[in-house]
Amino acid sequence: MTLHSIACHDRDFTQWRGGADHALIWAVLADVDDVRAAVDSARAHWADVLLPRYDRQPHITVGYGGPVPKPGATPEDEPYTPERIDADRAAVEALGLAPFEVRIGGWDTFQMVPYLRAEAPELQAVARALREDRRRPYVPHVTIGLYAVSAPLSELAGRAAGWESPSIALPVTRLSLLRYDAADVAGPLTEVDAIDLRRPARTPRGTPSG
Repeated sequence: MTLHSIACHDRDFTQWRGGADHALIWAVLADVDDVRAAVDSARAHWADVLLPRYDRQPHITVGYGGPVPKPGATPEDEPYTPERIDADRAAVEALGLAPFEVRIGGWDTFQMVPYLRAEAPELQAVARALREDRRRPYVPHVTIGLYAVSAPLSELAGRAAGWESPSIALPVTRLSLLRYDAADVAGPLTEVDAIDLRRPARTPRGTPSG
């Protein structure tokens, strides 16, 4: 059976968020010139099959937290409470990671999004600590955009032959807790907290609030 891409829709998924205003993820921010250029180049190459808008900064998700708690909200996913945030932070800090390097390059795809591959054993370790692979294998990546069409994945992959893949070394010194608008599937990310790999002390950047 031929696998096809899944056409996404740029809309508010109200049932999923159940009135929650924001959601949180743990990620490595990859918002640097080389990665932005690679994402822009790939978006241009596959532009006719992608939704026109994808405003999220380049990043590598290592763990999905969940919706920010809000009185009266009934999201489908478990709210990401301060207690859960503290437990996940402790699990990551217990790894004792030092700054590391991620290699970014090469095109690949899921059914809903094409992406640039990202490789580093530390990413896998953090994902395990955050239980990111509990339902499916964890594949670190930098999302290029969201598919707007349903097409055979083999045809979409065939286009990679005409695109020059980058090879980027991304230094990582922090793991970021990022917030996004739950009503916006392609909206920007805001860092609200972080784990600084250069020192053990906490480096808060704000209070995750709904």
